[in-house]
Amino acid sequence: MKFAALDHERLFEPFLDEVDGVLCVSSQTTAREVARLSEPHSLRFPLWLDPGESLHANITAGDYAPASSRFGPFCDNITGMNWQLPDGRMVRVGERVVKSTTGYDLLRFLLGSGDRFGCARDYVLRLRPLCDRDGAFILAGEESALEQAVAGILHGPFLHWLDSVDWLAAKDQPARLRVGVHCPGAEFCVFADYVGSLALRHALAFGENSLSEFVPDGLPDLAFKTTPDQVIPLCRDLASRGEIRCTGLCYPGVVHVHLLNANDPASAVAEFVCRTATRLEQVGGDWISRHAVRPMGSEEEDRWVRALLGEWEAA
Repeated sequence: MKFAALDHERLFEPFLDEVDGVLCVSSQTTAREVARLSEPHSLRFPLWLDPGESLHANITAGDYAPASSRFGPFCDNITGMNWQLPDGRMVRVGERVVKSTTGYDLLRFLLGSGDRFGCARDYVLRLRPLCDRDGAFILAGEESALEQAVAGILHGPFLHWLDSVDWLAAKDQPARLRVGVHCPGAEFCVFADYVGSLALRHALAFGENSLSEFVPDGLPDLAFKTTPDQVIPLCRDLASRGEIRCTGLCYPGVVHVHLLNANDPASAVAEFVCRTATRLEQVGGDWISRHAVRPMGSEEEDRWVRALLGEWEAA
């Protein structure tokens, strides 16, 4: 990963490369603007938590979006950044290509550091092919049957062609399964038949929502990274304990928590983190929240970070 600390001529300028499928935009750009630039070239950026919020707000609210089931976390879909250090200097991190060099992934490190080392001012996004059909299938029924359907999807041949496989849970409401699809119109019936057969096999209700009917989940107040086998139990446990709704990203192993009627989001986040700390530690999990700062992992990490800051200040 290349890191140009003082070479302002190397900073990224806004661009769209329709051949390589990459786009450089401001961190304050919204989904509508990204679509305006990319869709004429049959390209899209699929990772959005809340299309009405800025790109930066989406990326800092959670490491994963529903479409991460197919395309991976945000950091795997950002090839470069113009990054502003705490002292105001702008530096370039990364390149216009998906992978430029071997070595330490500084881009991933910065994206996962919150605002401790500054913030991104521009992102270079990895775009994906745009198709003409977009929709979501909703399955409902007995939770044990829904879990069996999830297991069938995660071990089935369609998994890597599905945009998302999401477990939806809220207090005093039955759980549902949402399966997101983006494909050529001529192929949509294949996915509909596949999900329909799952519903029939497990005696589940089956419905279909078009893109125009789809309501985005919004920015999560808290996101837990765990293992795929822990997503549904964690959603169930969290939803039973508070006024929240959960979106479990079944394949990446992520749970998004949306607080409902919380007067003090920071305190609510701290309480949920405390409740799940042991479970997360057992599987090497982590959490992120737009209302709280994650503590340093260890004294050794703290020394490393202070050394890094010292190097940047001396540059």
